[in-house]
Amino acid sequence: MDRVLKRFICMASLLVVALPMTSLAQPFVPVESYNRTRPDFGNKLPLCVMPNSPTLEHDKAVASELAQILLLEPEIVEMDVNIDLLDNEGIWPAILVHLAEKCVGVMGVQLIPGEMAADWMTLSRPYFEAPYVLLTRDEQIESLTDLPPGTRLGVPLYTPIDEDLMLAIAAGTLDGVRRLPYDRPELMVALMEADELDAAIVWEPQLDHEPGDFYTHQGTVAPLGRDARAVAVLLRTQDQMLRTMIDQAIEALGTEAP
Repeated sequence: MDRVLKRFICMASLLVVALPMTSLAQPFVPVESYNRTRPDFGNKLPLCVMPNSPTLEHDKAVASELAQILLLEPEIVEMDVNIDLLDNEGIWPAILVHLAEKCVGVMGVQLIPGEMAADWMTLSRPYFEAPYVLLTRDEQIESLTDLPPGTRLGVPLYTPIDEDLMLAIAAGTLDGVRRLPYDRPELMVALMEADELDAAIVWEPQLDHEPGDFYTHQGTVAPLGRDARAVAVLLRTQDQMLRTMIDQAIEALGTEAP
C-alpha cells in the first residue's frame, strides 16, 4: 500500500468508527484478541487519547471530568502507535491492544449515524459536537449553493461529508462544482494558498491547528445533510457496565459544542 495512503487511512481511522462501506471494510482485529484480560487499574480511570486528534485538549479535559464525576482518579494515556509500521488492517488491532492493556476507553472517536461498528467495539453517547464549515475568500458565499460553476472545492477524503457531496453533485444540486478531495488539513491549506482550491470544507476544530490567513470567510455546508461531526468514547463490547457509567457521566456533563 502506498505510504501516503496508508498514513491517511491510519489517521482517519483515529477519528472514525466506521467509514462508509463503499470505501473501507469494517475494522478488523483477530478474534483471539477480543477477551484479553485487562490489568486492575484500581481507583484510576485510564482513558486513551490520540496525539493527532484535532480535539486533543478537549478530549483530555473531558476524560478528567468523567473520572471526577465517577469519583475516580483520572489518567490520560497517549496512544503510542507508529503509523509507518501499521499493516493493511490499520489502527484497529493497536486500539484493541490499548483497550486490553493500557486504558478502558479511547476518546475522540467519531460517530456516524447509520453506520455499523465492528462487533468488538461499542460507543458511548457523544460528548462533543462541532460543524463542518465552508472556507472561501468570497464574502458573498454563505453556503455551498452559492458556489459558482467551476468552483474547485476541497473536501476531506473518506468522510461522510465527502459522500454527501458526491451524491449532491451527481444529483445536480451543486451543478458545476468540482470535487477535489484532500487527505489531511495541511494539504488543503497548501492548495488554498497556492490558489489551486477556490473553497474548502473542513471540520471546525481543525481550524485551531491551521493558520488563518488562507481564507477570509466562513459559510455553511448546506444543503448537505450530515453537516456536523460528533465524537464519543470507544470501549470494548464486553464493558457494557462501564459504558453505562460513562454515558451517565457524559449526561451529567452535557454534550458540548464550541
